Amino acid sequence: MLSDMNAQRVSHPAWPRPRTQDHALTSLVERGVLSAEQADIVRRELGITAHAGPTRGFIAEIAGYLGGALVLTGAIVLVASSWERLTETARTSLLALVTVALLAAGAVAAGRGHARESRAATARLRVASVLFALAAVSTAITVGIALPDPVTEAELALAGGAGLLVAVVSYIVLPGVSGLLAATGLLLFTVLTTVGANTDLTPLAGGIGVFACGALLTGLALSGLLRHRLTGLGLGLVIMLYGAQTPMGEHDWQPLAYVATFVLGIGCLVLYRWVRTWVVLVAGVVAVSVAAPEAVWDLTDGAVGGAAVLLIAGAVLLIASAIGFRLHRRTGELATPEGATRAQEGATRGSGVHADAGASGAETGTETHPPGGSS
Repeated sequence: MLSDMNAQRVSHPAWPRPRTQDHALTSLVERGVLSAEQADIVRRELGITAHAGPTRGFIAEIAGYLGGALVLTGAIVLVASSWERLTETARTSLLALVTVALLAAGAVAAGRGHARESRAATARLRVASVLFALAAVSTAITVGIALPDPVTEAELALAGGAGLLVAVVSYIVLPGVSGLLAATGLLLFTVLTTVGANTDLTPLAGGIGVFACGALLTGLALSGLLRHRLTGLGLGLVIMLYGAQTPMGEHDWQPLAYVATFVLGIGCLVLYRWVRTWVVLVAGVVAVSVAAPEAVWDLTDGAVGGAAVLLIAGAVLLIASAIGFRLHRRTGELATPEGATRAQEGATRGSGVHADAGASGAETGTETHPPGGSS
């Protein structure tokens, strides 16, 4: 019987385990279970030191970044310096070839046979993401160069939309921070040029467009549609804050600017009740701290001096910070499992019962023994 069991143990070896905790996290990222940001958060919480890769891979990654950037920059400089000598077809063809080259290089760097869920944040895939982002920017420039002069706002919006389409598709195929940044920038460009094509691009109209872009990005991040949720949430909130402040450029719309900023800040502090990330808390504190002094300055027609405004800003910042700490503490208390609290209460009661029993035994001169013990 024992020999059969030993034979079974030998014939069924245990699954190989990663050598370190960092290798385990890297394996989870490569299988798509965790994102790179989530793995970094786990490393920081547990104090895990990331495994340093070989220097050769780091140099290759830097070379990939620089190579893609230099190719696009060189093509733009070449077209700009030879603008008069090159025909419109030649300029467009040159930039189109650069765009195709960047897309092909990104596809080669990404490799084949990788599902979307298994896209890991390795150096090779980061390089591919950067190349795809550069290709999106190159697409927008190529379409803009191909349009006949003079280029209108609507045509610029069309060029930005073409680049945005490439950026979005690239991010869906290969999620990366660089792709998210490229898509965000092209989205802002497309929205602002679209607003300019249909109406005067006033601070109010531009602020509304920028705020809408930030709200869209924030909604995508909160809904989980973005792989890089924290980065998308941070970008969205910063863009919303900038959009809310943009109407400050017009005196008539200044009240709308600081009211929108204050509402945004309060909304972030309320959102922190459910979304426990420092990005939301910091955005709320900053928005409230910016809006309060602006409101005081506008309502008093500038009668309050600069020192008083700084004092008010500091007081509001302290109050907002206190509210943020209270929200953080309450959220932590609510996050404590009820079962754990009951278990702690049970342990405390149990220790109290044993202490009382021991005290009683000591007073009566008796001893307690575990079951089956000898007296």
